[in-house]
Amino acid sequence: IEVGAAAMTVALAASAGWAAGYETLPMTVEEMQAGGALIVDIRAPEEWAETGVIGGARLVTCADPDSFLAAVGADLADGQDLVLICHSGRRSGLAAEALAGRVPNRIISAEGGMSAVIAGGYQTVAPE
Repeated sequence: IEVGAAAMTVALAASAGWAAGYETLPMTVEEMQAGGALIVDIRAPEEWAETGVIGGARLVTCADPDSFLAAVGADLADGQDLVLICHSGRRSGLAAEALAGRVPNRIISAEGGMSAVIAGGYQTVAPE
């Protein structure tokens, strides 16, 4: 996992630039779901299996912005928020930065990632 995560981080950082257009916010799962956001868990499949996932979240590992948008673009409605979550918030922040300006939607990186969600008492579900 570490090698894959590191490679993904490097690829995202290289493509990210310093564009604005995203937010990093502490959010509960209830807050993510309340606004009808598209929640995307960008971790690797091994991580999903290890900790479980948020019920209803899309599971799409974000290796680069183009492949990510190809995978989720059809599910992202106009005006719908895009909430990205990873293990700690680091990769989701890089991914949000890389996606900023590429979609008209509000992009939110979940601060603290799944670690914060689980620490807050959320009961994850098995990935499908």
